[in-house]
Amino acid sequence: MINGPVWDETLLVRNGVFPSILAIGDSWFWYPENNLAIPLHRILNRQHSHVMLVRGHNGAEAIEYAAGPVRAQIEQDLDPATGYGKTLKAVFLSGGGNDLAGKEDLPALLLPDCAAAGDPVACLRGGQPDELFHTVSQALLSVVELVERKLPGTPVFIHGYDYACPNGKGFLGLGQWLQYPLDQCQVARSLQQQVVNELIDRFRVVLEETCAQAPTLHLVDGRNTLGRDEWANELHPTVAGFNRLGKCWAPALEAAGLA
Repeated sequence: MINGPVWDETLLVRNGVFPSILAIGDSWFWYPENNLAIPLHRILNRQHSHVMLVRGHNGAEAIEYAAGPVRAQIEQDLDPATGYGKTLKAVFLSGGGNDLAGKEDLPALLLPDCAAAGDPVACLRGGQPDELFHTVSQALLSVVELVERKLPGTPVFIHGYDYACPNGKGFLGLGQWLQYPLDQCQVARSLQQQVVNELIDRFRVVLEETCAQAPTLHLVDGRNTLGRDEWANELHPTVAGFNRLGKCWAPALEAAGLA
């Protein structure tokens, strides 16, 4: 019996079932102990019966959804003849965080010397983060367009991010996502949270603009949901934090008749 999201496709074959939800994402759908897919599965199955197949991988960038192996898998999954298109009722998308966070990605958005910056906008390179977020939004939109071609009218749900804390906390040796690159660009510690918030808010605006281009695309806002103690590290909420973020999806899923 399947009682949670499926990351191992062989479980579907073993149980003779097909997915009704295709969740494509980064670590927010793959993080151990808890992640966003787990509370979403619970919400979906309170009054209905859904099987959720999760694709993507930890560390996935949104651009992988537009080309390469992840894209090829998505195309196969959505196909009504050779994949799961006949049973899918919705697609969930999680992406964008890995495209901006990290010791290589984040500095590309910031001036190399922000020591004199008095506000977060003064830390940003010309044209950023708009250029990056445009690339991310186009990758996400390419999935929406693919869904519409293969499964017309099928809703796609995406999410922004809450205000992650640049505190230097990593996970199992991984990290240097926010505080380290901010330090490298000489952003004052007192300004670092404001810089992160600025990026999160701008990403939200871009996602809103993306949704305006696709009537089947729905955006879930998770900002101002978590307290600082509900972040396990710089990029991932705690178990309770992911559960609280999952609740933000409930109204949209209920409105779509999925939950």
